[in-house]
Amino acid sequence: MTRIAGTSRCSARMAHIAGGVAPPLAVAWIALLALDGGLSLVAAQSNERCPVDTSVDEGDPHPDIHRLKPLSTDDQCGPEIVVKDEERKRMEEYLRRYVAEETIITTLKLPSGEVIDCVDIYRQPALRRTGMEAHKIEFKPRGDPEDDKERESKVSEKDVDPASLRQLTAARQDYGADGIICPEKTIPIRHLTMEILLNFETLDDFFHKNPPHTANGPNNLHQYAHAYRNGDNWGAQSVLNVWSPYTERSSEFSLSQIWVVRGSGDNLETVETGWQKYRDLYGDYRPRLFIYFTPDAYGSGGCYNLSCSAFVQVNNSVYIGGGFTNISSHPHPSPAWEFKIRWQKDGTEGHWWLKYGDTWVGYYPRSLFDSNGLRNRASTVDFGGEIIDEQPGGRHTRTDMGSGHYPGDGFGYAAYQRQIRYITTNNVWGVRPSLTDTRSDSDCYDISVANSSGSWERYFYFGGGGYWAHCS
Repeated sequence: MTRIAGTSRCSARMAHIAGGVAPPLAVAWIALLALDGGLSLVAAQSNERCPVDTSVDEGDPHPDIHRLKPLSTDDQCGPEIVVKDEERKRMEEYLRRYVAEETIITTLKLPSGEVIDCVDIYRQPALRRTGMEAHKIEFKPRGDPEDDKERESKVSEKDVDPASLRQLTAARQDYGADGIICPEKTIPIRHLTMEILLNFETLDDFFHKNPPHTANGPNNLHQYAHAYRNGDNWGAQSVLNVWSPYTERSSEFSLSQIWVVRGSGDNLETVETGWQKYRDLYGDYRPRLFIYFTPDAYGSGGCYNLSCSAFVQVNNSVYIGGGFTNISSHPHPSPAWEFKIRWQKDGTEGHWWLKYGDTWVGYYPRSLFDSNGLRNRASTVDFGGEIIDEQPGGRHTRTDMGSGHYPGDGFGYAAYQRQIRYITTNNVWGVRPSLTDTRSDSDCYDISVANSSGSWERYFYFGGGGYWAHCS
């Protein structure tokens, strides 16, 4: 990692905008084309307006059953999405105000070319939000949940861990991998540019978990394989296995996450976290640590990461929105890269805290939510995968969920979440909770919940490859 030098921070930022980041490969080789039972490689042109995911597509379990058309970048190469001048001006004004120049202490450039602004913790965007003028930053919640052995569900000694701890490795972020991080009393914030905003028709689309949630079931643009528990709680924790699933379109995402939820209808409120692969939002095809919240049923009030001045970050060692240096891969056996993530309510009157590994990263202030939602507690914890299906060409997307393998393929092939827990409103761990599993369409993506007497506790495998003969 390097510090960007120059006569001023402004000149360094302008240098980055002018060309400090290397463009994507001019040509990406992509597959697969099934012809008479054989597989052929098809070349597709790729540039900044026509991005192509070069990850291996694990998603065709039966290539001999049907013929896949060659991947095309035509959908990515249409006219510019932002068609209204007033919307472009909104985006430019947002960029101007998002991170004030005078709040940047220094700027770092990652080996990947990504640029990070190290922002004064006491002048971060969240503290400029209306109503936060007198907010006093808190640096950690009052304590971890307590263990309660009496609450643990009974398991058989035969229910052993699917893999030993020697096969599991903690995932690390690209940020800080070389030992250089933002200084104390600053926080890392991605240096945002118009190139990212122009991937969205409106500024609101950039903030939203787009496209809108319009229906449930196989025809929803949001497809799920997840497992949930209803009941009052103060949060949830899980260990997430990191993969880089193939995404067919740059505007489609694939993720593994935790949802903490309360409310219904227009009163639905959530805090969410996990890893996500989403080229239009991040500018590349790497899985990244993300957070998201909605105070209004996925309306105009929520956003990803730090983009709408809601989340108060208090630690300089974790980069929200940052990519990982290592990801799980095929063939088996290979290390299973994973990280532990938690949402925790700091008592009835406290905030919603994020813990990544052993680090308290920051919090969504309690004031963002109302009494019908998450202000005092949650009513559901949920764990699993989600993808966007834009139904290219009138068929189901080939975007993978998890690793692209189905749950039955097991450890080393299918993605997992393990050591799934929730927190009671007495601040006690709920270990090995009973979960209700559900999926949008099991022919496309599925989930299989299991139990272990060892360190995996409650866990599940999930995922799938999208489009094929029975997912069309």
